Amino acid sequence: MKYITLSDLSNTIRKNLWKIPRDIDFIMGIPRSGTICGSIISEFLNVPFIDIDSFIAGVKPYGGGRLRHFYKRQKETGRVLVVDDTVFNGSSKVKAKEKLAMVDGYQFIFMAVYREGPARDAVDFFLEDISSYTNNFTELVYYEWNIFHHNEGDMAGFLFDLDGVFCPDPPDERNEQVYLEYIRSAPPLFTPSVKIGGIVTFRLIKNQEITQEWLARNGIDYGFLCMFNAQSWDERNNAGIDSGTWKGEIFKSLPQYRLFVESSAQQAGRIHEISEKPVLCTENNRLYGGA
Repeated sequence: MKYITLSDLSNTIRKNLWKIPRDIDFIMGIPRSGTICGSIISEFLNVPFIDIDSFIAGVKPYGGGRLRHFYKRQKETGRVLVVDDTVFNGSSKVKAKEKLAMVDGYQFIFMAVYREGPARDAVDFFLEDISSYTNNFTELVYYEWNIFHHNEGDMAGFLFDLDGVFCPDPPDERNEQVYLEYIRSAPPLFTPSVKIGGIVTFRLIKNQEITQEWLARNGIDYGFLCMFNAQSWDERNNAGIDSGTWKGEIFKSLPQYRLFVESSAQQAGRIHEISEKPVLCTENNRLYGGA
């Protein structure tokens, strides 16, 4: 399993700028992830940028203030760089070409930042080949910008912590009134787009109903909810087990789940140590046990 961050993305683009042609009039991003990559490239090269749908609708590529002052093109070439974040089987390029078929007067050059799968020739060039990690299965590579929005088949294999992932960490629960008021109305943090495998939280089971109501209200769909079987902070504290160890043992006991998303760096390391499976930490944006 490999995890690629936005910082990794920027670094990959920066160190491979020499591969990108400079005789282009502007850069076009394939929504949504390609627009992130395309905008980074446009900043590095100081050339105009636009997304495909806006271009087809007749919107002019945007350059910003620095572009007006410093971007100098002797003449237009009619060459446009069309960017996506990854290429696996080339389906995104096919859809993009279909959209651009109605546009005359341009030569479209297709690129991807990462090549994941077998379709080496699906784009004109790519910046980095990561197919050795995927073995032609994209579910083995995850990206910071869409880790919470994979297809349901992938997400069904994920377990999630709750506090610090789906909502900010609550106040000390020993101040029960303040704590309960918070978890009833906590603001959402990261929210998955599809149903996930399950939630494993160190929250007391006596707060299960409040927790379920909050999850439903914020549109978080899950297979199961596992909470610590105690009725008070003292009872849980006297059980003699810490949160990371407890979560790690649960994760280890469920072989059908391949990734745990945890908020605490300290707990993430412990969960990985016990389960010997990958753990993604939202606190430090690190994948424990991955490439």
